[in-house]
Amino acid sequence: MNDHRCFCDLAPLYALDLLDPEERLWVEAQVVDCPDLAEELAGYQAAMGAMPYTAPPVPMAADLKDRLFDKLGLDPVAPSTDLHLQTPPTEPSEPEKFAIRSGDLQWKPHRIEGVECALLFLDEVNRMRSMLVKVSAGVVYPRHEHRGVEEIYMLEGDLIIDDRTYFAGDYIRSHPNSIHAPWTKTGCKFLIRSCIDDNYDENLVAQFS
Repeated sequence: MNDHRCFCDLAPLYALDLLDPEERLWVEAQVVDCPDLAEELAGYQAAMGAMPYTAPPVPMAADLKDRLFDKLGLDPVAPSTDLHLQTPPTEPSEPEKFAIRSGDLQWKPHRIEGVECALLFLDEVNRMRSMLVKVSAGVVYPRHEHRGVEEIYMLEGDLIIDDRTYFAGDYIRSHPNSIHAPWTKTGCKFLIRSCIDDNYDENLVAQFS
């Protein structure tokens, strides 16, 4: 992907889900920086959603199979009434859903003292992860730069980012290339989805502190 990106070119492809992860993140970052683009993107998504319904359905001819066998010079195969000879339904290669019970969460200490994490899902293809995080009172998380979109949903306590305090029920989204160092007064617990490749370079502390 070159540096000459155009929102009007990529937005329709975003609505069709044809962009690679880097391009999708770029489109989402533009929407965050310029809310007016959100309306334009929503228009594309609405148009794409209506497309499957604009084409009239084409019914399959009842004798299509017989005509095909006749064209190939084959004898029609009578449907089997023997249940033992019928092909069993195939099982999906991947489970349709996955769940973790609260009692089965595996909490592990983070490299930052006072922080514990329970990994819920790791998407190595898109370089994203979903986790539950518990933070003790007074902990300051290291300043870091986001390489992708970060989403946080507060469950308990308080979390302070850029002089704004968030509480249970609040949703926070940080766009790529943003930098912050969250901290908490009383401790907190939240659900987070973030990029595996976020930058924790120590130079960020000196540059932005």
